[in-house]
Amino acid sequence: MRPGLTPAAIVTAGRRLIEREGLEALTMRAVAAELNTAPASLYRHVADRDALLLAILEQIAEGLPVEVPGRTPRTRLRRRWLAAHTYMADHVWVLHILIRGEMVAETAFRFTDACLADFLAAGLSPAKAMRAFYGCWHLTIGELLDGHPLKPPREPSQRQRAVARVDPEQLPALARVTAALPPREHRRDDFPGVLDTLLSGFLAEARTPTVKSRGAGPSRGRS
Repeated sequence: MRPGLTPAAIVTAGRRLIEREGLEALTMRAVAAELNTAPASLYRHVADRDALLLAILEQIAEGLPVEVPGRTPRTRLRRRWLAAHTYMADHVWVLHILIRGEMVAETAFRFTDACLADFLAAGLSPAKAMRAFYGCWHLTIGELLDGHPLKPPREPSQRQRAVARVDPEQLPALARVTAALPPREHRRDDFPGVLDTLLSGFLAEARTPTVKSRGAGPSRGRS
């Protein structure tokens, strides 16, 4: 066993390998080569590739924002989701793991808990708070996967060619909207605006305290 080989060093090497060459490059043999050691030495610290991948996910999840400034739940929610979006844009490959539904980093539960706490503080019921969380999470994942591909597509991509062939007579609404859009590389980041719309919709369902009209009370029969 190479002196100084630790679980942390193996995780760091595995993460470096993924970020340089892609998720498919992560093998125990490749990580061993990265560390200039024999593959067998890794198994003294990490059970297998899945265990290593989960450890890498846990390390990345530690960077998700939890404590954010803000006097209101909505302000904190907006800032936390925007910060999470910015952070995960540098780790889009992680989303390809998460959408499989097989792994979850328990460290990420702190982010989930903070978001749910603010949805509850805003007046949502537990069920609606969870629905709001998943709505924001799915928006974040979808935007990142669509707008931040793992590998830049060749220009023009098949997607661009397909959109360019849209027939205005058969698909008039799609043709009209796509013709009005600027080139993809010149479009502004719409995530903050879409997030605001989504939060407004969910928080509009918040419970409001019942206000009794002045003088109202139980009716009393005449004696």
